[in-house]
Amino acid sequence: MTVRSIVSGVALASVLSFCLASLAAARNEHCAGGIQYVVQAMHDKDKGNTDDYRREINKAVDQLQQCEVANPEDFEAMGYLGWAYAEVDSAGPAGVAFQRASAGLRAKGDTKKAEWVANNRDSYWANRFNDGIAKFNTATQACADYNAAPASDADKILREEAARNCQQAITSFTRASLLKPGNPQTLRNLGSVYAYLGEYRTAETVFDQGLKIAPGDSTLALALRSVRANYAGQLIEQKKYDAAIAYYADLIKGDPENADLHLGQADAYFKRASEARGDAAKPDYKLAADAYAKAGALKTTDADLPFNSALSYQNAGEWALAEAQWKVCLTRRAGDIEATSALAQTLSEQKKFDEALKVLQPAVVVNPKNKTLHRQLGAVYTKMGNNPKSTEELMVYLALQNGKPVADAAAAAKAAPAGSVAARTLASMGTPEQVVPWEVDQQKIETWFYWSKNQAFHFQGGTLYGKSDWSSTAPATATPSGKK
Repeated sequence: MTVRSIVSGVALASVLSFCLASLAAARNEHCAGGIQYVVQAMHDKDKGNTDDYRREINKAVDQLQQCEVANPEDFEAMGYLGWAYAEVDSAGPAGVAFQRASAGLRAKGDTKKAEWVANNRDSYWANRFNDGIAKFNTATQACADYNAAPASDADKILREEAARNCQQAITSFTRASLLKPGNPQTLRNLGSVYAYLGEYRTAETVFDQGLKIAPGDSTLALALRSVRANYAGQLIEQKKYDAAIAYYADLIKGDPENADLHLGQADAYFKRASEARGDAAKPDYKLAADAYAKAGALKTTDADLPFNSALSYQNAGEWALAEAQWKVCLTRRAGDIEATSALAQTLSEQKKFDEALKVLQPAVVVNPKNKTLHRQLGAVYTKMGNNPKSTEELMVYLALQNGKPVADAAAAAKAAPAGSVAARTLASMGTPEQVVPWEVDQQKIETWFYWSKNQAFHFQGGTLYGKSDWSSTAPATATPSGKK
């Protein structure tokens, strides 16, 4: 994002004219001499007389430093000292001198001179600030995503150019912050440069400093949250899972209702669990699931969070907890096939077969071409002891898994031997919506799918090999359809 520069409120020429008018007052020789050197130096600078300017401004610094020791109450001279420091790029001492001069003059009731000091400081601050803005904009224009791996040598060159400009921007923003300590605008931009470079911890420190000065600054607050999330993500990418988990735990203590923090911690636990083996991974999967569930409870419209929680509980072997989260997910995103399938699995693992059937059978009706749902439905029937219904679903699964639909279903159906069961089925049921040839145990089977009727007929040479009907659930004692 391109940021805008700040326009300085006071030109140095007008500042200089004020200075010339203020020299008449009698004062300590070092103070008077230092002021005179500043004035003369600025005149020579304007005329391009660089050598004299440098000599005079350095003498100004020396004289005004002695003035500060000899007469610390001469706040106007201290304002000049700040000016001289700013000219020689001693931003820290300049900021201190400007601040003391402005405060001292205001305390004495000399508002006009106090404003002159403040405006002079603001002019130098604006110059440094604007230079930082310009350098940072140049960096981001050369390389939009500094942390992305360069795809070519040209990208490497642009990245190096961006790095150089960022270092210059950091120098300028740092000087600006020293000239005007505690300025939130400066700190926002300085932190943004560090964040762009992927130096998230440094950026965090800068943004945190800004918020202590301006606690109501929403932009700084948002930036702080962003760099913290990026730093934690960086730890996870580096596989420093323990550090990431501990970092998130510390952040959660200060902001327990922040769903994103719980989500980040959950991701760290999940990644750490993914690198473990067998039962050793289960505790971390359980912790990941708990954190996803907490995030989901805070983000009540997000279906992905309970999905991730349920999956993690499943990996931990916590089937009852997984069941609850799959149900939350389906409440938020009705019809999710993966969640429906997983819910059925958790119910089956808990031997809740009737409930599993109530979940799977309507899902199969809505998604009859989903082979996984047919396989699961068959597995539930098997566990219930209803082998005929299990076979029906298995045949649908095998047809979808191993077969390939013919281009013209009507032509394939009309090719059935005259007088055969297949021909009679065509006459009674009509043209199938899909015909799928496949093989099982070296036997060639042809399945006719009537999707809209929730039925399928399996023929071998025109003879009925089996029939599948998923239009309703069947009890364990259902009458088998069998072969004919």
